[in-house]
Formats: sequence, structure tokens, C-alpha cells
Amino acid sequence: MKNKRYSLETQNTIIHYSIARAKRKTLGITVDITGEVKVSAPLYIDEKQIIEIVENKADWIIKKMGIVKEMQKNIVLRQFVNGEKILYLGKEHELKIVEMNYNKTEVILQNDTITVYLPEGMQKESKKQLIRKTLVLWYKKCFSDIIDEKIREYSLQLKVAPLKVVIKEQKTRWGSCSSKGNINLNWRLVMAPISVIDYVIVHELCHMKIMNHSKDFWNQVELIMPNYNVRRKWLRENGNKLIL
Repeated sequence: MKNKRYSLETQNTIIHYSIARAKRKTLGITVDITGEVKVSAPLYIDEKQIIEIVENKADWIIKKMGIVKEMQKNIVLRQFVNGEKILYLGKEHELKIVEMNYNKTEVILQNDTITVYLPEGMQKESKKQLIRKTLVLWYKKCFSDIIDEKIREYSLQLKVAPLKVVIKEQKTRWGSCSSKGNINLNWRLVMAPISVIDYVIVHELCHMKIMNHSKDFWNQVELIMPNYNVRRKWLRENGNKLIL
């Protein structure tokens, strides 16, 4: 069932938002990177109460929408050309494109350069699409290798065992954990520093113990990662740069 849509007009601004019901103790409001406002509400709160809470939080929502709007201005449109800078594990690398006389693609990381090898003679747009596709596959493989080790490490510390870990391409979420113990992680995190990847993994594994963002949840995260706030802040401030 689709989430119901609502609108609130205040301060000469119209706030469009959706409400989703879930088994949770507290109501949460988020503004994602696309500017969409989402309200996650406990099953026991009635619609009128939810709307009142959103109205009371209007100033905060408008402020967050403004921050997202500024972030969107800084989103880089990739050209996939020689010399372009792309991120890997939080560090900028120079992209190098090499066209060869063979029908395969490959990515090689060496020092500060990421080299993409591809067949020669392709049209400009087709070449851009193939470069991106090749880089995405390479990023996913690298990310998979990294998180395999990290999941094992932090699962032991937390004494949990994920049923399944899936690498996905998500526009607005870095990770998620289902009540069944399935964890999804966004491959774009491989462009962030290792410390940030660690934070997201710990965050989702902690949800296997506490399926909300209550004080108990954050205390659990802090037990494993005392400086999680620093890593969380980095992701909030730089997440819009983790694009390809």
C-alpha cells in the first residue's frame, strides 16, 4: 500500500510529505537528498496527532529543506573523461580512460589513478554509459570485499548474525535492516572513508538488536563506536558527493 500524501502551507512554503506506519516507539521526520519529507509514525498515534506534530516541526523541516536545496546545487554531473576526479575510500583519484583493440572492459587502481580500459571506436554517449557501468561493477566488487570482513568483525562484537547482506544502488538510503535480519548497504559508500563505512555497518547491525532510533539504540552504537557522531556528521555533510 502506498504511503498517503499530505501538504502543509506555512511561511509562504508548501511542505509535501508522506506518512508511513511502522512498529516503532517514536515518530521520526526525515528530509532526504531529493528533498522529499517522510514521516515514520508508530501504529498507535492517530492521523490528527501526526499532522499536529508535523505542523509544530515546520520550522525545522523548512530549514532542512533549505540545506538539501543547497546540497543539490553542489551535485557534480560526471563527464567520464580523462583527468576527472572520482572518489574511492574517501580520497580523490584521477580517472584515466584507455581505449584498446579488444572487446572487454577492466578497471585498474594504481596509486592515485583509476584506469578504465574499454573497446575503442565507441560513440561518445555509449562510451560514457559503458565507463559508468564498468566503474559501478568495480566499485561493487571492492565494496563487497570490504564489507565481508567488516560484517564479520562487528557481528562478533555485537553478537548478532545477519541472515543476508545485499549490496544495492539506493538514491536516498545508505543502509537498512529488516526485522528478519536482512541488511541492505548502498554501494556508493565505497566512495566514503573506511571509518564512515564502519559507522553505517555498525548502525545497521545495531538495528538487529533495537529496531528504532531511540536513546537505547544510540547508546548501543556508542558502545561499539564512541565517536560515531563524527562519522555520522561526515556522511550528512558529504553524502551528496558520493555519486557516479
